[in-house]
Amino acid sequence: MASKPANAGGFSLLELIIVLGLVSAILGAVLSTLLEGGGVSMRGRQESEIHRQLRDILTLMVKELRRTGFPPPNAYDGHYLRSSGRLNLVSRGILAESRSDRLVFTGDINADNRVDYFEYAVSGATPPLTLTRRAGPIGDAGTLPGGPAQTLSRLVESCRFSYFDASGNVTSRATQAASVRIDLTLRSRASDLPSGRHRTVSRSVRVKPINL
Repeated sequence: MASKPANAGGFSLLELIIVLGLVSAILGAVLSTLLEGGGVSMRGRQESEIHRQLRDILTLMVKELRRTGFPPPNAYDGHYLRSSGRLNLVSRGILAESRSDRLVFTGDINADNRVDYFEYAVSGATPPLTLTRRAGPIGDAGTLPGGPAQTLSRLVESCRFSYFDASGNVTSRATQAASVRIDLTLRSRASDLPSGRHRTVSRSVRVKPINL
């Protein structure tokens, strides 16, 4: 009786190599698709995050800035109005400390007959920069609100405050400002591959406070 070949019913070495090659190619394609899908999902989340941050920050800034300035005298108690030092602090609304990277203003923002102090500031040497907000009522002795500043974003590509006088001309004196333009650009947390660039979203708004 003839003996059965050793490789009968099995795979030859060539066949195994071909199968392994096909499996590797399929697994590589699946893995590449999964990674690409994950990257798209991550970029989508990051873009959504900076859009949300930009919207929330500008909504808050515009709301508060619109009420900048010393309101009509009858909005305050007599003891407050008799203090000339306090009047000097809030008489214009946008304070002299304001500059292109810092916006400082006062006013009865909450309509509670108390003067509030606000300071928006950008810090950092290179992007991403940090945008902070300090806010609170001015004390009876003219003291400014203390405590740490609130961090609004650590994803700032650029932020600039520009000031315009009553005629609409740019002014270097913030105390002469009748309106303020805010130019804000945020960037994604991580850069895109392979370009290495961050996604950005920008918006500019110009605000005319009602009391200036």
